[in-house]
Amino acid sequence: MNKLSIITASITLALTLSACGGGGSSSSPTPTPTPTPTPTPTPVPTVDHSGLTPLTSEAPVAGEHLTGGQITTTVHTHDAFSQRPTPVKQDFQADGFFTSGDHLFRTPHEGRGPVINAGSCQGCHINDGKGVVPASPDEPMKSMFLKISDAQGNPDPIYGDQLQTFALQEENNDDGALILSKHAGSINGDKLYGEAYAFVEYETITGQYADGTSYELRKPTYKVKDLSYGDFNDTVAFSARVSPAVFGSGLLEGIPDANLLALADPEDTNNDGISGRAHMVTNVMTGEKEVGKFAYKAQNPHVLQQASGAYRGDIGVTNSLFIGEPCTDKQIACVSAAEQEKAQGDEPDIGNRQLAFVEFYNKVLGVPVRRGFDSSNETWDENIVAGRKLFFDTGCVDCHTPRHVTGEVVDSRLGGIALTELTAEPNKVDYLSEQTFYPYTDLLLHDMGGSCKVTRELEDGSACTTGEACYYVQRCDGLADGMPMGEASGSEWKTPALWGTGLVQTVNEKATFLHDGRARNHAEAILWHGGEGEAAKNKFIQLSKAERDQLLAFLGSL
Repeated sequence: MNKLSIITASITLALTLSACGGGGSSSSPTPTPTPTPTPTPTPVPTVDHSGLTPLTSEAPVAGEHLTGGQITTTVHTHDAFSQRPTPVKQDFQADGFFTSGDHLFRTPHEGRGPVINAGSCQGCHINDGKGVVPASPDEPMKSMFLKISDAQGNPDPIYGDQLQTFALQEENNDDGALILSKHAGSINGDKLYGEAYAFVEYETITGQYADGTSYELRKPTYKVKDLSYGDFNDTVAFSARVSPAVFGSGLLEGIPDANLLALADPEDTNNDGISGRAHMVTNVMTGEKEVGKFAYKAQNPHVLQQASGAYRGDIGVTNSLFIGEPCTDKQIACVSAAEQEKAQGDEPDIGNRQLAFVEFYNKVLGVPVRRGFDSSNETWDENIVAGRKLFFDTGCVDCHTPRHVTGEVVDSRLGGIALTELTAEPNKVDYLSEQTFYPYTDLLLHDMGGSCKVTRELEDGSACTTGEACYYVQRCDGLADGMPMGEASGSEWKTPALWGTGLVQTVNEKATFLHDGRARNHAEAILWHGGEGEAAKNKFIQLSKAERDQLLAFLGSL
């Protein structure tokens, strides 16, 4: 047999054996192995909650510097949060409405009181920005106050849902005549004093970044004394609030509820540790449930309700949404003082048209343009781009959603603002509607961890039960306030918008950060994150100093 024949015979034999199962008995074939399934990758969404192509960490997109869409402004001075945007300037009628709202926002209103925190909106929102923590315990809170409740979130039966620091009699209609509280001073009902005096003291907490760099944080303790109407309820809880900035409110209101609900993940189904949820609250005008968007626990669904509640709660100015004076029926001195005001019964202290001007003013206040972008050649500062990437990669954007799109936004929910009246139907505001903007918030509630305890103590820290020298003292771990509010727990907070955060201390050099002002800078604000923010905080701690500086530079550019 020649060589070619041998090769051919070998190939034939090999094929025959293969067909028989590799040479074994035909009655016992080798089992066919079960293929290992290929894992299905998590699909990358083609659109985000707003219907746009998702942002990535790699680079800003075109127009990202226009933080407020068409109402973006270019002033970066102490007036940065008080600007009328170009579309308002170019509309004679809108400009007049803005001016009227601005005047009302800054001016003490007749009929305010009898108990108040500040004499005007501007008294809390300094330069339309944040309020301040008093510099010492001897300085009363003016642009900061304490919410109050029992352990279940119900208003205190005597003091209601907010402590008013001052009293103001109508005949002394001058903020220079503000009256502080006095222990048991108003129990008999014959003299009117502020409700109580609250102040804050700080404990220093130290820590280290991964590279060994040390840091210090301020841990607040809140104390309340000089209660004018007697003791609080037995399970009292306090929540300190520093007034936030108000610019760009119309854009936030304009985010469709469905878009925010698309961001919510209350059961953390994607297992990323973030379980933001919408706070469903009651629209007092319709009685229907809507997504809350305003205040620190997202307890108000729109600008009008937020402003109207502040008028009544902070200034004692009644209105069509909140008609009752800020007195409980157990505060006889307050009720008696209210009976001396010109507006009585269902007659509000401020009319709907004036209220609509203030609503419009808040909605259209301009949003400062981003820093770090050179519009002449459309390039970004490299450190800002690097910091933006770190902000994304550390998970900060899991709560601080960078971009949103508005639906239709109107001038006032009370009706269309006209030259001499309010019309039946509101007017669409084109420069707030269908706008793409960059506020860096999801407006959802997130559990930030921590707990609180209220005790009664003398000045030296020893326990007490009652009396003028016996203070109420609240200490908390983490960011918790221990106060339920609606569906929000005592450790949940709405994600604050970060737009303008780099200008907060330019607008008001005494301003600080977080809901109670404990953080003196952006780094401290990050380091206080716990709960759902714990992982992002820990990633920040692990960064090098150069990387931390880049991330903080990015925040400074917002």
